[in-house]
Amino acid sequence: MPKAEGFSLRRRLFIRLLGVLAILTAGLFLFVSAYAQRAADAAFDRLLMASALSISDTVRVEDGRFSVDLPYSSLGILAQARRDRVFYRITAPDGELVTGYHDLPVTPAKAGVVGAAVGDSATRFENATFRGMPVRVAILKRFAAQPDLSGWVTIAVAQTREERGALARDILANAFLPIAFTVVAAGGLIWFGVRQALAPLGSLERMIRERQPHDFSPIAMPPPQEVSQLVQAINQLMARLQSNLDTMQTFLADAAHQIRTPLASLRLQAELAIDEDDPDALHRIAQRVHRNAVEASQLTSQLLNHAMVVHRSEALKPEDVDLGALLEQVFQRARAVAGDTAIRLDIDRAAEPATVPGDAISLREALTNLLDNAVKYAGPSGPIDLSLTPSPNGRGLRVEIADRGPGVPDAEKRRVLERFGRGSSAAGVAGSGLGLAIVTSVVEAHGAAFALLDRPGGGLIVRIDFPEAGGGGTTAGGGAARALLPLLVLCALLWSPWAQAAQLITYPAPGGERERLRIHSATDRQAIEPLVLDFQQLHPDVTIEYKDMDTADLYAEAVAAPAKRRAAETPDLLISSASDLQVKLVNDGYTQPHRSALTDALPDWANWRDEAFGFTFEPAVIAYNRDLLPDAEAPRTRPALIRLLRDDPVRFGRRVATYDTATSGIGYLLAAHDALLFGQYWQLVAMMGNAQARLACCSGDILDLVERGEVLIAYNVLGSYARARAAAGAPIGIVVPEDYTLVISRVAVIPRTASRPRLAGQFIDYLLSPRGQEVVAERSALYAISSGIKREASASGLRSSTAAPLHPIALSPALLVFLDRLKRERFLQQWQSAILLP
Repeated sequence: MPKAEGFSLRRRLFIRLLGVLAILTAGLFLFVSAYAQRAADAAFDRLLMASALSISDTVRVEDGRFSVDLPYSSLGILAQARRDRVFYRITAPDGELVTGYHDLPVTPAKAGVVGAAVGDSATRFENATFRGMPVRVAILKRFAAQPDLSGWVTIAVAQTREERGALARDILANAFLPIAFTVVAAGGLIWFGVRQALAPLGSLERMIRERQPHDFSPIAMPPPQEVSQLVQAINQLMARLQSNLDTMQTFLADAAHQIRTPLASLRLQAELAIDEDDPDALHRIAQRVHRNAVEASQLTSQLLNHAMVVHRSEALKPEDVDLGALLEQVFQRARAVAGDTAIRLDIDRAAEPATVPGDAISLREALTNLLDNAVKYAGPSGPIDLSLTPSPNGRGLRVEIADRGPGVPDAEKRRVLERFGRGSSAAGVAGSGLGLAIVTSVVEAHGAAFALLDRPGGGLIVRIDFPEAGGGGTTAGGGAARALLPLLVLCALLWSPWAQAAQLITYPAPGGERERLRIHSATDRQAIEPLVLDFQQLHPDVTIEYKDMDTADLYAEAVAAPAKRRAAETPDLLISSASDLQVKLVNDGYTQPHRSALTDALPDWANWRDEAFGFTFEPAVIAYNRDLLPDAEAPRTRPALIRLLRDDPVRFGRRVATYDTATSGIGYLLAAHDALLFGQYWQLVAMMGNAQARLACCSGDILDLVERGEVLIAYNVLGSYARARAAAGAPIGIVVPEDYTLVISRVAVIPRTASRPRLAGQFIDYLLSPRGQEVVAERSALYAISSGIKREASASGLRSSTAAPLHPIALSPALLVFLDRLKRERFLQQWQSAILLP
C-alpha cells in the first residue's frame, strides 16, 4: 500500500487565508476590469459620437433625394485609433441606403429607449458583429427636409474594438498594479504570522523526531490547547504500537517456526534419499521432492511473468499484431502438452485481416495462460474450443476459449481475477492463482473487454473483445479527387473573367525553382524589375511572376469573389500607389497581417494594422519641358502656377497636363488631398480648365507629353517617374512645390487568399531592408522611405534638398472618405465641371 503523504498545517492555514485574499482580489479584478472596459468604451464612444455628428451636419436633400457629403474629419477622428477598422452606413427614412456599407448591422430603434424615439437626435450605441469582427456602432438620427421631401436620416458609424481593448487593458494594468502589490505584501505578512503562530508545533515535532526508535513512552511536553487532543491521541497510538510490536514479534517467531518445518521436511526427504537403498522408496521420495520443486518453480515463473506483463503494459508501444497467427502459435504449443485433451481452433475468415494494435509478447502470454488453465481444469472431460470471430457489432474482434470443466461459480468470478485468487473448483489442483491476474493486466492495457461466462451444458467460456483498430487505409474518393484536380483547374482557367488579361512576366528562379511568388502591382516593370532580380539573388530558388495592372483593376480583382478567379492566378502580394484603395482592402478584411522587426521600424503613417506597408517616399511634383520653359519661369508654388496660367492663357492653351481623376486612382487621391490642404485648389482647377488641360491616366503618359514638347507644364506627377526620365536624358525639369508637397508611398499588402503568405512576407521584409531600400533609391527610380538611406532618391535626400513642407499621405481609415460613393461623385462632378469647360 503506498505511503500516504502528509500535509503541512502551516501551508494549509496559509493557503486558506491566501484563498480568502485571492477571492477578494478576484472580485476587485472583475470590478476594475469592468470599470476599465466602461472607461474605454466611454472614451471611444465620444469619438464615434463626434464622427456621427460630423457626418450629420452634411446631410441634405438635393434633387429629390437624400444626400451626404462625407467630411474628411468624420473618419479622420477615428483614424487616431491606429489599429481599428471603420465602417459607416447612412440610410434614408424609408430604409434605402444613401451611402456606405449596406450590410452594416443596425438594430431598429425601440420605442421608449433613450435616444431612439423618432424626433430624438441623441446618439445611441450598440455592440454588434460585422464581417466576423466585433464592432461598436454609434447610431444617430438627423432630420433633413425640403418642401417635397423630409424625414429622419439614420447615420451609423462603426469601429472595431482593438484599440478599446488595448486601452481597457492599459487602464486595468495601471489600476490593478497597486492592488497586486498589496496582495503580495499581505501574502508575505500572512506567511510570517502563520509561522510565528505555529512555532510551538515545531518544538513538538522536534521532540517526537528526536525520540529513540524503541521509545514509546507518552509525550511529556505540555501541548498548546489547540493540539492537546492530538497529543493525547498520539500517546494512545504509541501505547497501541507497543502492544502491536509485541504481538508482531510473537507472530514472526511463529511464522519462522512454521516455515522452518516444511523446509526441514524437504531437507529430511533429501537426507532420506541419500541413505535409502530401496529403489521403490527412493522413487517415492524423489516424486515428492519433484512435486514440491515443480510447484515452487511454477509459482516463481508465474510471479516473474506477472511482473513482465505489468512492465510491458506500462511501456506499451502498440504495433499491429495478427491475432490469427498468434492463436495458431498458442494452439500448436498447447496441443503439444495437452495430452489426451482435444483442442479445436476455428478462425472465421470474416474476421480477416485479424490485426489489433498491441504487444505480441503480452498477448501470447495471456492466451497461453487461458489455454493452459482450460487444459488443467477441463482435462479430458471434453474438447476445448479456441475461436476468433468478428465482434457482433462488426467493429472489432472476439477471442473465445470454451471448455467442459467445472467452471467458476458467479460468486467467485471477480475473486479469481485477483492475484493469488483461486476458486473452489481449483481445490486439489496445483496452481499459483496468478494466471487470470496476468490476463486481466494484458486486456486492460489493450483496451479490451474480458469476461468469464457459464457455458451452456457445463463448462466455462473465457471471452475477450478487442476494440476496432484505427483506420489507416485510403479511400478511392481521395484518388478520384486528385485525378479530377487538373480538370477542375483547367475549367477554372477557361471560365475566369481574367483569362484574356495581359500575360504575366515570369522571372525564372536562377538556382532552380523550389517556390513561386505571384505579384500583382500598379508599378512599371522598369521600376520593379531591379527589386525582383535582387530578391532572387538572395532567394535563388524562387520564381517570380509579375503582373502590371492599373490601380482600379488591381483593387477590383482583389475584392472579386474567389469563385471568379483562377486559382493559379491568385496573387500572393499586391503593390499599388493608390494607398486609399489599399487601405480599403485592409479595412474590409481582404488582407492578412505580417509582422517583423522591419515592419515595426516603419513610421506610423506608413504601417496600418501590420497589414498595409508603405516602402517608398514619392513626392508629387510639377514637371516642365526645360527646352520650352526656362527654369526661371517654372512655377515654384501652386499660387504661382495659378498666376502663370491666368496671365498668359494663350501660351499655355492645351499645353498643361494632369491626371484624369475620373480614371486614375492616384490622380484622384492627390486631387482630394489638394482640395483639403490648398484653399485655392478649385481656382487652380478652373485655371487648368481655361487652359484646356490635357488629361491622362498615368504619370508615364503625362511625361510623354512633356518630353515631346506637346505640353509645357505637368501638375501633380510622381517625382520618381519624372526623375527617371530626366536621368535618361529627357528635357524634363522637376519642381518640388514649396508651399507644400504631397508624398505618396507604394503600399504592399498580402491578400487574405494568398497561397504563399510566408514568401510574400519575405518579399515585404526585403523591400524594407537596408539592401532593398538601397536598390529602391539607386536602381529602381523610386524614392526610398528608410531614414537610413542618404541618397538623393530617398526621404532623407528629399528633405535635405528642399525647404518645402512634406506632407506624407498617411495610411489610415481617413482615406476611406474619398472612396465614399457620394463623396467621389460630388468631387468628380465639381472637378469635371471646372476643368472641362465648354
